Amino acid sequence: MSKRSPVADTSDKIGVIDLGSNTVLLLVLDVSGQAVIEEARITRLGQGVFMRGHLHPDAIERTREAVTALSERARRGGASHVLAVGTEALRRAEDGAALLAALESEGRVDSARLLTGDEEARYAIAAHRHRAGAGRAVAGAPLVVVDVGGGSTEVSIAEAGGALRASSLPLGSVRLTERCILEDPVTTAEVDALREAVRAETRGVEPLPRARVVAVAGTATTLAALELSLDPYDADRVEGVTLSCPTLEAWIRRLAGLPLERRRALAGLEPARADVIVAGAVILAEVLARLAAERFEVSGRGVRWGVALEWLEARTVAPDRAV
Repeated sequence: MSKRSPVADTSDKIGVIDLGSNTVLLLVLDVSGQAVIEEARITRLGQGVFMRGHLHPDAIERTREAVTALSERARRGGASHVLAVGTEALRRAEDGAALLAALESEGRVDSARLLTGDEEARYAIAAHRHRAGAGRAVAGAPLVVVDVGGGSTEVSIAEAGGALRASSLPLGSVRLTERCILEDPVTTAEVDALREAVRAETRGVEPLPRARVVAVAGTATTLAALELSLDPYDADRVEGVTLSCPTLEAWIRRLAGLPLERRRALAGLEPARADVIVAGAVILAEVLARLAAERFEVSGRGVRWGVALEWLEARTVAPDRAV
């Protein structure tokens, strides 16, 4: 077996823009897999998609502007290639693939891909297998990554022996907010409706009480920031924070009981996320309950990390086959 070595250009960097249903995320990695840029813009791309089946013109414009700005930021930071990936909102919208194609043809990004739900889940696991300290899990215990997005939730399970199982659930913070929440503040009946909606879709999630559970993406990182009262937000302080499920339930009660304007003023909660945080937190709580988890670890390493790491791996060649 030949030993693998990196390509000659060690300055090469990859920029990945993740077009989520709520947030557009930029990650730029260098060839060592270290992040050199991370930025986020909330554009609510999934606005109305799950009821109407197509993208809202305002959401398209907000997203175009965000992608343009983030792509320019990535190139200024040394990215030789900027790749955009689409997730649930673009899968569900009849014009989702067309938006991705336009971003590429207009030169806003160098390439664009629409991910399947299973690909999202696998990329989440890939990011955490690479993550420093991933070996902290109990020997023989599986790793579970729960990614609560705006339009879907991915539950990825990596068994101790290496087998991978992944599922994508039609549950998201934007999707369920539009479906279940009309009142301000959120009523007890609406929280109950959120829970029932999640339970109906998570019956196939098996209990894994010994698993190490990592929750990624904006809902989880926001909950950690709230618990730490972070203002301004500090990604380094959030990364690796462990929260208990009772703490999560306490935050659901507090957030649901506050009027939207008071939620927006909380330290650690980005105002643009205040209207969807209750639904996101309930989704996370109910998935954790199905997993029989008592606590979860918070991470900002979502799908974009797995995509970027795969791209870097593809830039590595075996010397005996190099041309």
